[in-house]
Amino acid sequence: MDGVPGPALIGGHVAITLPYRFDTSSVWRTIIKGAFGLNALLGFCILFALLVQRQWKTALGLLLMEMIVLGFTQMFIRFQEGSVGTLSSDGVVIEPNVLLGIPLPGPKGTYQLDRFSAVRVEFRSGPARPEVQGGPNEVIWLVGKPGTPDIVLALTYDGTGRALGREFGALLTLPVEEVGAPKEIRL
Repeated sequence: MDGVPGPALIGGHVAITLPYRFDTSSVWRTIIKGAFGLNALLGFCILFALLVQRQWKTALGLLLMEMIVLGFTQMFIRFQEGSVGTLSSDGVVIEPNVLLGIPLPGPKGTYQLDRFSAVRVEFRSGPARPEVQGGPNEVIWLVGKPGTPDIVLALTYDGTGRALGREFGALLTLPVEEVGAPKEIRL
């Protein structure tokens, strides 16, 4: 990514170097592209039902489906949480998040490090069924003070989020907080 190094696993230890280039928007971009594609497909089906087949009831049903899918698309756009930017020793630069020429909501601009209060490791559970892809994962946040947005620095899997969060905390001299950490049961 532009020749700027990211995290590396060295001897079981996560090593981060600054400047740290991050792009945590790819998952949300894929979801939103899929939603746009479904909106376009339904729009085509509505036009086909109306103009070619002249099936007004079918077109009305498809229009209702399109309105529901459009509502979900707007919700995906509103709540997407990915960012693209560069973290350096004195601040973070967040690039505007744009998809298909459409600006997405979210942080953008330059923020000094003193505007952040912590590094947060958010643990998320994966699907409960083995036939479903995915698994437990972690989101590493740079937590902003009031008036400063929270920024997603990294998405991790297989429990590496805890080590990466501590590395970010040590590198930025910020406290590390954990949210939703799995309970460990010892027998």
